[in-house]
Amino acid sequence: MKYFVVFLAICSSAICFSEAGELLEKVKNIAEECKNQVGASDDDVAGLLKYEPAANDKAKCLRACTMKKFGIMDENNKLVEAAAIDYIKAVAAGDAEFEKLSTEVFNECKNTPASSDECEFAETFSSCIIENSKSKGIKILPQ
Repeated sequence: MKYFVVFLAICSSAICFSEAGELLEKVKNIAEECKNQVGASDDDVAGLLKYEPAANDKAKCLRACTMKKFGIMDENNKLVEAAAIDYIKAVAAGDAEFEKLSTEVFNECKNTPASSDECEFAETFSSCIIENSKSKGIKILPQ
């Protein structure tokens, strides 16, 4: 019986790593789509994937586009909490501590002041996420 439990643990870990890899590919694909849509550069995409603040206006709009494609930001430039929590759970891939810390970070940033400029809002929210994640020693995107 104990071997069966170990087997299940190994299988679930493999599934989690597989899901994290799939999510990373999805993030990269969406970032590439958005890059073309907003006229961002490869460097802007690389910055997004490295959790760096946006270097220019197109990089800010890249963030807005990716947030919208993941459903984390709606057409009124407001956060969609349920979608953000679903994203966190997908990134956490079963890591309860990571999920807890990431949810804390989201809760600290979810009241980012609204803006009529989707790009500025996305950057302000993302900057909050980046800074709070760093302070807790976590990364929001899978690597």
